[in-house]
Parts: sequence; structure tokens; C-alpha cells
Amino acid sequence: MNVKSMERVGWAAAAVSVVLIGAGCKPGASARADTGAEQAAVHVETATVAAVDAPQVLRLTGSLKGDKETDLAANAVGRVMATAVERGQAVTAGQLLARLDVRAASLTASEAKAQAESVQAQEAQARSECARYETLRQKGAISDLEYDKVATQCKTLPLSAQAASARARLAAQNVGDGLIRAPFPGVVTERYVDVGEYVRQDSRVVTIVSLDPLRLEVAVPEAHVGQVKEGADVSFTVSAHPDRRFVGKVKFVSGALRAATRDLVVEALVSNEDKALKPGMFADVEVVIGKKALPSVPRASVVEREGRSRAYFVVDGRLEERVLSLGPVVGDVVSVDKGANVGDKVAVGDVSKLTNGAPVR
Repeated sequence: MNVKSMERVGWAAAAVSVVLIGAGCKPGASARADTGAEQAAVHVETATVAAVDAPQVLRLTGSLKGDKETDLAANAVGRVMATAVERGQAVTAGQLLARLDVRAASLTASEAKAQAESVQAQEAQARSECARYETLRQKGAISDLEYDKVATQCKTLPLSAQAASARARLAAQNVGDGLIRAPFPGVVTERYVDVGEYVRQDSRVVTIVSLDPLRLEVAVPEAHVGQVKEGADVSFTVSAHPDRRFVGKVKFVSGALRAATRDLVVEALVSNEDKALKPGMFADVEVVIGKKALPSVPRASVVEREGRSRAYFVVDGRLEERVLSLGPVVGDVVSVDKGANVGDKVAVGDVSKLTNGAPVR
């Protein structure tokens, strides 16, 4: 290596040394680049986590059904002349649903009515004759044999009149049976006949279900049978209204477990004035089985993010984001199974803009 080459190597080494020394003179620069600027302090309002008597619930599944549900069958034989309702139509008690051909029954009813009126007239005449013959017998104007003949008619004609009246009522009922009416208010869920079809006395015509109230049927596992009592509060949601919670009370408790499934069927009555619920819907049910003291936070302090419930707590002057396991809602607060302790300070208000670790002023 010649002198010039050695000089160039020396200058290069010197340059590297200068760069390294220069970098060593500013040790805080890279640290600041890594950590970034200090977060600005934020002002938050807080509430103190307090204990609340939260209901303890048993989570089950159930299904809704009408408080009353019936398959209406024809009480008469005949051809369907008219149908007055369609599936899904609301009906009132006594509303006409279908009409059968009752012309033959109407003629029979008219004949039976006329016959009954005739026998009743004969009975009235016989009563008059009996009274007259009784007077004559007392005066000795007729013999006992003559009186007995008339008296026999007086005894048999009332029975004949009763039988004729019964036949007339039965014939009139047959006419009425041709008019199929709703036994209670509800909605038509199925219609099985059309105009022109021939129906018998056991033929289904329509199915009607009452909509208010509804029954919520729940199967309680054997292990929890002793915890569910009549009068227990029930709340539930349905997929058709995920943001709405419906309530009711346990009204009926079966007297025995079902052998095949080893569970106990209980039913709760549920108000359905706005008809938002429909028979046949499945429900996610919570049955209250007791109470337990749990920490609680204001409902306004909870934010949903990434499918989990979160809240911000003030710890050592900074915000600490926690994932909460929530329990039942009690008024304006929600109980917390995990994630909060009594006495903690939780941020309230517009918590959606808060960030974990931000200093609090």
C-alpha cells in the first residue's frame, strides 16, 4: 500500500469516528423518536363504583306460543260456500270465518219449528179441555172413565211438546254450526279449506292463536329445578328485536320432569300489546333466581368496541381501559361480574373519545 492509499484509509476512519461521536453526543434524540410526543392531559368526569343488589339469573332458551291456540273444526257436514278470512288476518271474538251450505239444514229447522209450534198449540188446547173436564167431574156431569181419557192426554202432550221443542232447537243448532265463528280474539295462522270443498264434522277449517298475552315456554334443567319458582321475574330477547328486552313473570310450573329430556317445563305470561312478538319465536331467556351484591357502573360509562364492553378508570392520574364482564342492568347502572371493584373511579360522559393511558388533569 502506498502513502496516498494509507492517507485515504485514515481519512475514512476519521470520518466514521466523527459520525459515531456525533451520534453519541445526542443520546436522547432516538428515545424521543421512539416514544413520540407526550399525550395531552384530558379532563374527565368520574363516578365512584358502588355495590348494587343485582339479580342472579339463570340463562336459558325458550319459545313463544299463544295463550290460546285452537284448531277450529266444522260441527256440521256440508260444502264450503264462503271463506271470510285469510292467513295472518286478525279476528275478533264471534267473527265469521267460513260458511257451509246449510240450505237443507235450514229446511229441516223450519219443519221442526213448525211441528213444535203445532204440538204446543195442541198442548194449550188440551190444558183448557182438562180444566173444563175437571169442573164437569166435580159437578158429577161426567164419569171418571171419561175424565181419565182426557187426563191422559193432558199428561202426554206436554212431553210431546218438550220433545218437539228439543228437535227444533237441534235443527236450529245444525244451521248455526254451518257458520264457523272465532271463539276468541286472535290471528288466523292457517286456513285449511277453500270454497267448494266438502267438510265433515271433524274437518279442520282454520287455526286461531291469541296474541296478547303470549306464553313463554322454557325448559329448566334438572339441576336448577329448585331455583325457579312461580312469580319469578323473566326477561328475554328475540332475534327480530335484538335491542329490545321483554319481561314477564313465571305463571305455570309443571308438576313433573319430562322423562325423555330430564327437564321441567315452566311458562311465563308476557304482555304483547304492540304485537311485536309472534308465536313460534325463539327467545334467549334470563330467569331471576336470587340477588347478589356486585360492583356497578353507570350505563353511560360503558362503550362497546370490537364486540366487548369496555370502560375507562382513573388510576394514578391516568386512564386505564378495562374489558368488563357485565351482569344484569339495575335502573341506571349495570352490574359488573369482572373488571371493576367497589370504590374505583370510572369515567362518565362522552367516553368514546378517551384513550388508554391518557393523563387526567
